Amino acid sequence: MVVALTLSGFTAPALTAQAPARTRRAVTGEPAGVRLELGYAADAFLPARGGLSREVVALDNLDLLLHLNLDVLLGVKETSVRVHVQSNRGSSVRARVGDLQGVSNIEAPREWRLYEAWIEHNIVPRRLSILAGVYDVNAEFDVIPAAGDFLNSSFGFGPEYSLSGEGGPSAYPLTSFAARLKARPVPALYALLGVSDGAVAVAERSRFALGDGEGALISFEAGYTRPMPGAIPVLDEPLSRVRRGRGQGIGRQLRRSRRWRIGRGRIVERVHTKVALGGWAYTRSFEAWDADASPGKSWGFYLLGERLLHEDPNGTGGLSAFARVGTAADAVNRLNLYVGGGLVYFGALPGRPDDVAGLGIAYARNGSAFLRALRAAAIPTERAETVLELTYKAQLGELFVLEPNLQWVMNPGMDPGVANALVFGLRGHVLLEFPSRRRGA
Repeated sequence: MVVALTLSGFTAPALTAQAPARTRRAVTGEPAGVRLELGYAADAFLPARGGLSREVVALDNLDLLLHLNLDVLLGVKETSVRVHVQSNRGSSVRARVGDLQGVSNIEAPREWRLYEAWIEHNIVPRRLSILAGVYDVNAEFDVIPAAGDFLNSSFGFGPEYSLSGEGGPSAYPLTSFAARLKARPVPALYALLGVSDGAVAVAERSRFALGDGEGALISFEAGYTRPMPGAIPVLDEPLSRVRRGRGQGIGRQLRRSRRWRIGRGRIVERVHTKVALGGWAYTRSFEAWDADASPGKSWGFYLLGERLLHEDPNGTGGLSAFARVGTAADAVNRLNLYVGGGLVYFGALPGRPDDVAGLGIAYARNGSAFLRALRAAAIPTERAETVLELTYKAQLGELFVLEPNLQWVMNPGMDPGVANALVFGLRGHVLLEFPSRRRGA
């Protein structure tokens, strides 16, 4: 389950015109110079059929975040800082199910870790920004807002991308140094360019070591987004100067459009429409699966999209659909194709506008070169793993969310010796913020 706290700011008598800007912001509800967040999520899973065992598995994720607005604190214009620390505990779901894609998207090594620590500067406000530091590439790249309420990892980060290279990119749970440039020439269009460590999870080196010949990962994405009707558009800045809802209805609608991404420490806005094309490439070469082939480059492309298909008459819910296709270089990567998609209904039950129901499918396919290598070694394997997920996210009050979940994993791990698995799950989560961004909703 996940737990979060929110501490409200204070109110005070009317301010004089001479009051310092930072004081006016603190009292009137404009962005404070400091914001703290605490998010806690806990999962319990039971492989009821198939897989490797019938044990109940429990695991959790704790996020501690500090946001600093240097404009307010130090007068450094259009600059912000984030420091994000994580802790994970519990057992492995994958070890009981035997799957590849990841039944739980919070499964991670049992440890405390520095997850993100970066500084961002808006070169041109709301148009061009640069970020540098310890950074999760998947915080902004390859994000489908409507898919964020599913528990399987593939709905949050395409597996052909997340399992690429040697240990994967700089993303949950292991991150490293990166730099990102973001442009938004007009409100509806954006472009991202990132450069990150090319070997984050290599055991023989520190995650924060640079200049050791491991190369870099280049990521790019360009897309179109259309906000939800009535929502106030923002440039996904943690401390963006957004005027709070012009009337209660818009405030409530904007709050309902926000989805907390567990393990990412980021609130993602629901959108009416999003279409994006992205790609990635490592600068170094990797050993090929075919013994006689020369080392090759690891690269890939993906196309994703989502759209609101039906909006409830009261404007607080509706049905959205999403889809994603990704491909990766066959010669050096295990997976060469991923296809996923689903339907999500916000406000699924009468009188419960904040609840979310979702049905999704995730298909990950082994590459031909990988299959040839295993068959040459007389290791039996299946072509692909497919997951069907049914989930319901129930909002219980302002802070707590409970999410029962069901996943049917076909060909777990592409291992013919592992039976198809039926997995029951339950997640609870909470988010606490100080000062609260729920104020005025």
